[in-house]
Amino acid sequence: SWLWLTLEKAISPLCHNLFALYDESTGLWYSPNHEFKITDKTSIKLHYRMRFYFTNWHGTTEGESPVWRHCISKLRGGLSPQKVPEGTPLLDAASLEYLFAQGQHDFQKGLAPLRSPQSEGEQHEIENECLGMAVLAITHYAMRMGLSLPTASNEISYKRFIPESLNRNIKQRNFLTRIRINNVFKKFLSEFNRRTVTDSNITSYDLKIKYLATLEGLTNGLGSELLEPVSLTVSQEGDLSNGGYHGRHPEEVNAGIRYNNLMCNKLDGKQKNDRKKDAGDDWEVFCDFHEITHIVTKEAAVTIYRQDNKRMELQLASRAEALSFVALVDGYFRLTVDAHHYLCKEVAPASVVHNINNGCHGPIWLVSTLCLSHDTVFSRVSAAPQEEHLGLGTRTNIYSGTLRVKSEEDEDAGDSSVQKVKVVLKVLGSGHRDISLVRYIHTERHRHRHLFLCLCATDIMVEEFVQPGPLDLFMRRQQNPLGTPWKFQVAKQLASALSYLEDKKLVHGFVCAKNILLARDGLDMDEGGPFIKLSDPGIPITVLTREECVHRIPWIAPECVKNVNYLSVAADKWGFGTTLWEICYDGEVPLKDKKLTEKERFYAAECQLATPDCTELAELMTHCMNYDPKKRPFFRAIVRDIDMLVEQNPSIEPVPTPEVDPTVFEKRFLKKIRELGEGHFGKVELCRYDPRGDKTGEMVAVKSLKPENREEQSNNLWSEIGILKELYHENIVKYKGICQEEGGRAIKLIMEYLPAGSLKEFLPRHRSKTSLNTLLSYAVQICQGMDYLGSRNYIHRDLAARNVLVENERTVKIGDFGLTKSIKDSDGYYTVKDDHDSPVFWYAPECLMHCKFYLASDVWSFGVTMYELITYCDSAQSPMNLFLNMIGRTHGQMTVIRLVRVLAEGKRLPRPEGCPEPVYELMRKCWEHTPERRITFKQLIEGLSRMLQQ
Repeated sequence: SWLWLTLEKAISPLCHNLFALYDESTGLWYSPNHEFKITDKTSIKLHYRMRFYFTNWHGTTEGESPVWRHCISKLRGGLSPQKVPEGTPLLDAASLEYLFAQGQHDFQKGLAPLRSPQSEGEQHEIENECLGMAVLAITHYAMRMGLSLPTASNEISYKRFIPESLNRNIKQRNFLTRIRINNVFKKFLSEFNRRTVTDSNITSYDLKIKYLATLEGLTNGLGSELLEPVSLTVSQEGDLSNGGYHGRHPEEVNAGIRYNNLMCNKLDGKQKNDRKKDAGDDWEVFCDFHEITHIVTKEAAVTIYRQDNKRMELQLASRAEALSFVALVDGYFRLTVDAHHYLCKEVAPASVVHNINNGCHGPIWLVSTLCLSHDTVFSRVSAAPQEEHLGLGTRTNIYSGTLRVKSEEDEDAGDSSVQKVKVVLKVLGSGHRDISLVRYIHTERHRHRHLFLCLCATDIMVEEFVQPGPLDLFMRRQQNPLGTPWKFQVAKQLASALSYLEDKKLVHGFVCAKNILLARDGLDMDEGGPFIKLSDPGIPITVLTREECVHRIPWIAPECVKNVNYLSVAADKWGFGTTLWEICYDGEVPLKDKKLTEKERFYAAECQLATPDCTELAELMTHCMNYDPKKRPFFRAIVRDIDMLVEQNPSIEPVPTPEVDPTVFEKRFLKKIRELGEGHFGKVELCRYDPRGDKTGEMVAVKSLKPENREEQSNNLWSEIGILKELYHENIVKYKGICQEEGGRAIKLIMEYLPAGSLKEFLPRHRSKTSLNTLLSYAVQICQGMDYLGSRNYIHRDLAARNVLVENERTVKIGDFGLTKSIKDSDGYYTVKDDHDSPVFWYAPECLMHCKFYLASDVWSFGVTMYELITYCDSAQSPMNLFLNMIGRTHGQMTVIRLVRVLAEGKRLPRPEGCPEPVYELMRKCWEHTPERRITFKQLIEGLSRMLQQ
């Protein structure tokens, strides 16, 4: 259910039913009983807004009935010759404050559009009223902040308080006109302060009332919603002719709310043009709200029933739109007819349902009834149809499509006036509907900025279609080399577009060659050269996973890989440097053969891409890709430098210079600190890699083979290196590189160093500070790492607490992949072909009996590892000791034989003292005798996560 927001000045229960949650991206409202399904990937931005708005709630508009709350008190006759309303004010102080802020926002941002002027005189009148609104707003601001009006008028510009559209209009006027407007405004503000505020003792409350009352007359349909059903029919139950208004096409039907009536209409061409002016004469009343008996919804269809069995049937574009519409009707019904009844259970407030279920049908102090005066109409939204699939983006599919465009002036011309525009549609994948495709759409456009035609929904973005398409594909397709002037022209146009964004303080977020669209290739001499457009960035990095961010290296700036909140214009400069590299190297992909671990290492070692054999160009790229964001040049300077390069006309033919490999560590810079562990065949040491020699280098864990085992085990170490290169997950220890001695005789594996050691070492030392919740969190992380490992078709074969490393008190990582094997090309299992020592007490029966290892075998080992976690790796309760107590002290193969026997008899590790029964049940599910019956890591994650929440 909704968690109503706690405001600084709380909106009272009497008023909160005027408000609702609004999704600006879809234009839909949520019903008061809507349940949000929250997951780790949920990202939704909602606005808490007053939805149920009543004109003249303030009672100051002449000729229109005021709106008030009904109350028991009688008329206060005798106190005044004038009667006062039988009721109380509609809004409390906090609601008025909220509505005042909402009204200012909508007025300034154009969400409450100004009424259309019918003459030049009316245009001037509207502008003066807007300036008057600014006077009211500034006066209110000055009162609230304790400022004098002369001080406020000097410090605060009226431009902050008028519509952005009017602001742009004023900016286009000549200098003298702007000065005159400014002087007139200051004079008006001063006179208002002297003659009205001071003399009449005007209060902050009076200013808010006057502001909102003026806003009603100055704008079109303040507080109204505009929707159109796909079809609409009004009929009498049992009427075979199904008479009434028949909706056959979306543009022919409409439904709305005006005053206290529900209405319907069938629009002709003239009415469509006039409906925004005043639709009142064109509507037919379907019913008053008190005549409605109930509402039925089925998917996107809504049927509203009247007391006389007449009904209105509407087909809306989606289920969400249908519920939004029904919530509107149901809300106004409860506000104007009966606060303790609902018309449709799908949108009924939980409190109303609760009260009815508990037999409470009378007045409750939480709600009250209003007199209605409101106007709301509805219209449709349509999208361009998908045609050819053009490719994949990050979490998106890209299609071509056709958009049908028809201007308002051509409404009467029929289909002959429709223009067909070829467009590109970016459609979010079905699992990512919780994010937005567009971070900003700026009203002003640069000639090299891409045009966003419209946003059809939160998960579809429609853009102009640009041929020949993405720059990187175009460059790679060219059989003849593209000349230096052509490349410089493209680079300059891109820098110009980014300079424009920098001036506007806008961040693109993903500058790369595939996001540059070539509108004209310019290969013919008479075309005037290439012409590019900078496209949208796609999914913003702020919602990407760390893996997806690392995948964008080297376009994404290093500081953004560390923290996506560092996204800034400086990050675009880094992206420009990488894109310049792509342009120079004919659309080649930098670091294309590098694994994610190697890409991350590229930044950690502060490496640079190989530069072309042109000193000035190489310097420009290096400056753009400076690891210190503050030292990157302004785009204006980049445009200048490219211009200078064009004049010099250098050759920028790419030079096949090998890139520095950041994953190759030099032995001479590895300084041993101490040993971390030792096994049968190798050892792990803590070293500092210190190429600068100033003891500031990073700490790394170095795994190497003992001299006597190098020849025999070197293939296994190379295999482990190959596997670690492939893996990239937050719960798997990171590969950093290798160190090879001269002649290649010995190899060392370089991994990240986790100072807290393994769980086997960590838990006994920190038992008093480690709660069961923390242990369960570790277990979830181990399962997430193992599930990822299985998704890559690897089996670990040695999962135990000794091989799970602790990064900090919150994070653990799976390590030691010496026994890990790939099952990509097998039948889902791996057969052991050697007779080396193995951790038999962590092994599943099929491993012990047949030397076969499945993904499910790792699940068994996890169950034993979880047993270690719950016992805090107490050596007295170790799995080995407990199993030896069951089978007796034995040696060699006899140990395996006896262990197989007790497992076949169904004997398992006992429930540890203090272990909750549900936790032990999960362990038992890991120890099912046959692999097929065992729980999976995904199921373990779900089960353990539920326990954590509880």
